[in-house]
Amino acid sequence: MTYVKTLIKNQRFSIDNLQPGITMANIVLQRMLGAPFVWRENRANISQAITTTGGTDYVVVISNLGRIETQWLTDANQNSIALEGAVSLPKVSTTRRPLKVAPVYDDNKGNITLRFDAIPDQNYTAYFDYQKKAPLLTSYAATFEPVSDEFGYLFNTGMLALGALITNDARFNIWQAEFVAGILATQDGLDAQSKSLFYDQMLNAGRTALRSQQMGKNAMQGQLR
Repeated sequence: MTYVKTLIKNQRFSIDNLQPGITMANIVLQRMLGAPFVWRENRANISQAITTTGGTDYVVVISNLGRIETQWLTDANQNSIALEGAVSLPKVSTTRRPLKVAPVYDDNKGNITLRFDAIPDQNYTAYFDYQKKAPLLTSYAATFEPVSDEFGYLFNTGMLALGALITNDARFNIWQAEFVAGILATQDGLDAQSKSLFYDQMLNAGRTALRSQQMGKNAMQGQLR
């Protein structure tokens, strides 16, 4: 926060109950850990036994689930079989080897209901690799974990971009472009088209925010006249 304040005309970013600085920090971390970005440091794994008598739905406790990346089954002989992920699935009574799975319910208390597209024809263990959701930052003493400190330049540039947006600093476009390009440069799993689309989307969103801010400023100046 000291770094950002110094570069943006000593603007205060802790005006009331750490705001708006703490929200700026949460936005940066949530953007870095949100879709479509993938970080090795942010990946975790869970497993769940599914049985011939258990039906299609299984509740697992995952307090930090962001989004599931990959999923597979292992049978009694330790053979691994890929599962396809889905957004939602209907409840069925068919018995066979499951082919798909979806996280269909989330009670916001860490209890996630996983639904398979069939009642298992034998006992399996289902495994899931997932990206963790961003932790909520509540103090300036917090860190940007789980993202490594080697990406500190991204944290700082993202904070500068938001600070510039709040203060209507003309350097917003420069810092926003640097922040988005920097994140995309770390993502080997995204193809060139996905990177281009995300880059354009983020920059257009920033330009729209600046235009809206300027229109409001112009309207206020007109009233003052």
